[in-house]
Amino acid sequence: MEENFEQHTIEFFFKKFGITDPDKKAQFLPEVTDIIYDYNMHVVKMEKEKDESRKTALLSDLQEIETKIANIFTNNNSK
Repeated sequence: MEENFEQHTIEFFFKKFGITDPDKKAQFLPEVTDIIYDYNMHVVKMEKEKDESRKTALLSDLQEIETKIANIFTNNNSK
């Protein structure tokens, strides 16, 4: 069950979702900055967490956050 989550930059997500246009990037920044920060903070918490049930909860949160990030990029990129 252990997925490897690691911190990522906003640029990582731009590359992952094929966002190369500077204007598109500028459009996405306000929408994704906080959620990517939240993602990275969850990764840090998970790395430090010793309790397995808390780790499982953090893992679930990370998967939800990843889905939110993907939705933002895929929904807005089709405009």
